[in-house]
Amino acid sequence: MTDTKHRDPLSVQELIASSAHPVTLFSLSWCTYCHAAKQLFRQLNVACRVVELDTGEYREPVLNQRLRKELHHMTGSNTLPQVFVGAESVGGYTDTQAALRSGRLKKLLEPYAITLPAGSSR
Repeated sequence: MTDTKHRDPLSVQELIASSAHPVTLFSLSWCTYCHAAKQLFRQLNVACRVVELDTGEYREPVLNQRLRKELHHMTGSNTLPQVFVGAESVGGYTDTQAALRSGRLKKLLEPYAITLPAGSSR
């Protein structure tokens, strides 16, 4: 998904709210855990907005640092990926896998009428 170019997003909250998809994944293009998280959502057939913080407009140092600082404040983590369903932080890749196994991810997606494939959680 391409963001509008008329102004920079103000915050992580704005990026999450402006997404056409309820799942937003903050990522680095070279990160193996980020690749794994993107692959997981592809396998689940769940569309998500991916915000690559090291490419395109997000590579700009001031914007990148501001977004990373806000992510840390919101999640308590300095690592990526960071996955959100709506405004709810799921966490990183390992947390997302755990949420899938526990059924939490399914419950977070239900209000958005997103169903997971049979057998994808317990």
